[in-house]
Amino acid sequence: MLAQLREIPGVRFCLVITSDGLVETHTDGIDKDRADSIAAVCSALVASAAAAEDFAGFAGPFQQNFSQWADGFLFVRRAGDRTCLAVATAADINPGLIAHAMAERIKQVGESTLSTPARA
Repeated sequence: MLAQLREIPGVRFCLVITSDGLVETHTDGIDKDRADSIAAVCSALVASAAAAEDFAGFAGPFQQNFSQWADGFLFVRRAGDRTCLAVATAADINPGLIAHAMAERIKQVGESTLSTPARA
């Protein structure tokens, strides 16, 4: 799944992470220490979005978030229970294309396959 996303021009790296900030797997383009740091940041983004749910009047689980900087994007999308897919890209990509590709890969693999068991 990650290899297909990594092949899209402008994609820097991809990770599958748990909602508590642990790296399940990642592509090349990022070392383990950076992957761990990005996973922690993504976990905080998901937690912040979940906290805003009630205040903003949204119902249902978090689906996706993307952040933009002058030189790129970070996309975080729910991929199953307690699991997210994160993709970092260059700035010259089509955000809709990346979001769609992420959704398609998750659908292809299946949310149940990507779900992380609850920790005791």
